[in-house]
Amino acid sequence: MIHEWQINDYHPTSKLWFYTISPAINEHQISAFENELHSFCTQWTAHNKELRSFFRVIENKILILGVDEHLNPASGCSIDKSVHFLEDLEKKFNIELFNRMLFTFIDEHNQLKTLDRNAFENAIDEGIIQQNTLVINNLALTVNDWNNKGLLAFADSWMSNFFGVKK
Repeated sequence: MIHEWQINDYHPTSKLWFYTISPAINEHQISAFENELHSFCTQWTAHNKELRSFFRVIENKILILGVDEHLNPASGCSIDKSVHFLEDLEKKFNIELFNRMLFTFIDEHNQLKTLDRNAFENAIDEGIIQQNTLVINNLALTVNDWNNKGLLAFADSWMSNFFGVKK
């Protein structure tokens, strides 16, 4: 599944930011959502210099925003611009993008599923999330990280420490 999500058309050290889309963008919204993202990426600058930026929407549930910093690096001001843009997207599409207490994994039907903290903790307790359950590594910092460690076994992820689960 991850091979379908790999980012191969940008430098491996390109910087990434992950956002869980909640609720997931529906099929009627996805085109407009991606058009907004495309427009932002083509106009995004840092100190009036063009950024080679890009995005990926994964199964309408995960947004990855990226910058290939070989052309120009992202700056604090440019990152602030992206945050303001994403806040506007939240309002426009009636979604959340900044809720860091959402956790995404691959369920037993090979589907991407997102749960809030309490539901994820319950899924661990009920054995739905196990040591080998694949989770989205939203701490991947670069394209290389994403392509090689975008999906991790729960036991190998930061989430196992966060939820206090021992190997």
